[in-house]
Amino acid sequence: MFSVLPQPLLTLSFLFFTTLCFAKSSENIQTIDQMFTKAVSGEMVPGISAAIADAEGLVWSKGYGYADIENQVSMTNKHKMRIGSIAKLITVAGMMRLYEQEKLQLDKAVTQYVDTWPKSHAPVTLRQLAAHTAGVRSYKDNAEFILNQHFSDTSSSLSLFKDDPLLFQPGTDSKYSTFAYSLIAAAMEGADKKRNFKQIIQQEVFNPLNMQDSVFDDQADIIALRQRPYIVRDGKLLNAPQSDHSYKYAGGGFIASPADISRFAVAHSIEGYLKQSSLDSMFSRAKLDNGNSLGFGIGWMIDFDNHKDRSYYKDNLHAQNLMASFDNAVMHSGGSNGGTTMMILCRDHQRSITVVKNVDGEYSADVFLLALEALALFHRQ
Repeated sequence: MFSVLPQPLLTLSFLFFTTLCFAKSSENIQTIDQMFTKAVSGEMVPGISAAIADAEGLVWSKGYGYADIENQVSMTNKHKMRIGSIAKLITVAGMMRLYEQEKLQLDKAVTQYVDTWPKSHAPVTLRQLAAHTAGVRSYKDNAEFILNQHFSDTSSSLSLFKDDPLLFQPGTDSKYSTFAYSLIAAAMEGADKKRNFKQIIQQEVFNPLNMQDSVFDDQADIIALRQRPYIVRDGKLLNAPQSDHSYKYAGGGFIASPADISRFAVAHSIEGYLKQSSLDSMFSRAKLDNGNSLGFGIGWMIDFDNHKDRSYYKDNLHAQNLMASFDNAVMHSGGSNGGTTMMILCRDHQRSITVVKNVDGEYSADVFLLALEALALFHRQ
């Protein structure tokens, strides 16, 4: 027979459950705090900023160490960090908004939107570009990765690679490419006509998701709370060289607070910002022409395919167990000139974490493991 507790007992039960959850959450935060405090204790780790968000909003965010060592500026949760290739997900979000507005199609040849893309190339689509199956090359070398040359518009930045041959017939292979996203940005401009890439991202991504601490990483602009970037070379911590990101805004040219990025990710865990059909497409594994599935959807890395077999995780049982504990995760990493990023979204729990350190070439503070550990604490709650 179905029965209910008397109202006073119901109230006491609710208070006990609430107190228990709060205590558990506080314990998790304390553990996370200790983890990140230890992570910035190394001499080669200037600072780290991290944030966890869920469907209710921001759960936790904090900065550790220094945003600027020379001037002894402490890292805060509001500092704008170089998020590297997380930019690709921001670009995909803008692209999918245009897709839902029927301004572009994912499977049309990109030449329908970009007049300057050579028609001598085999036809490539936006879907292929976003999934890294188009054959567009990425950086030739480190000099291109830290290029310090300004491009006045998206179209002119294509001159870096548009005349180079494709690496393979589109759809037959996979090769990660940041420049593929520069071409996506040009296509978005060609499809919209009235707005440039910066305006599209501001109006279709930053504004609707209230991302007030996310901006384009323009070298000359005065930007409040911008991190100072560092690199480690030959065992020495150095200021990162100057670089201009106007040639790769869409693939690696944003700075943002981890709180903004975690909230951005959670917005992709449920229909609202984007339609469910769009989310389903984004989080479905891309396939090659031969039917082989890949570890990418539309922009997003699906599950932990891109990390499970890496040499420094393959034989790490703890890391493998952590990855296995998430049934429905999507993610993306980011490497910058002066920044290293990891973002993970657990779709089942509508919870995301973003971890960024303001240094590259440093491996003692593993942002992937830090993100997994911290998110797993809440996953098990």
